Amino acid sequence: MNYSDEILENKAFNFFKLLMYNIVLAICIILVVCLVLVYGFKFRPYEVLSDSMAPTFTTGDLVVVKAQDEYKVGDVLKFDYQGIPTTHRLLEIREVNNTTYYLCHGDNVNDLTTEDVNAMTWEEIVDDSSIQRIKIDQIEGKVVTSFNNWGTYFNFIGDHKLLLIAIILSIWCVSATVQNEIDYKKDRRLFNA
Repeated sequence: MNYSDEILENKAFNFFKLLMYNIVLAICIILVVCLVLVYGFKFRPYEVLSDSMAPTFTTGDLVVVKAQDEYKVGDVLKFDYQGIPTTHRLLEIREVNNTTYYLCHGDNVNDLTTEDVNAMTWEEIVDDSSIQRIKIDQIEGKVVTSFNNWGTYFNFIGDHKLLLIAIILSIWCVSATVQNEIDYKKDRRLFNA
């Protein structure tokens, strides 16, 4: 191998090393930002599980939820309804027998509007299975933003944390190996000079 081939090989190794370093750095920055948002600012990401809110959200979208001090009509809320994680629009807040109920409904379920719910009696609301009657302690928060089709990736990451850690460590090991090879070649060249 002549000297120019060795220089080209070193440049390729340096480029690969820099690329691996930047990939690991980007992944670390993204993870730190996510952790700060989730734990510092109490944002919670969730995958949308059905098309009940279409076209606002569809199956596989990622919604980011944040708890609020109060909720108003028109907000999209994330709550557990009968053990099922649900993301639906708040149509009315109604006081019944000294209990406050938040009446929610999916945008895609039927053409029920806020005015329709306001005109309904409590018995009609109870009989309508498409209207969720929830209390404040069931609400996890208000949807503050969404990302189309990111929910599937988010769940994959959540389900495969060990795999992702292994990939990051592998990239770091390869980067360190490449750096060691570069240093070895430099030392050998200096020793032979």
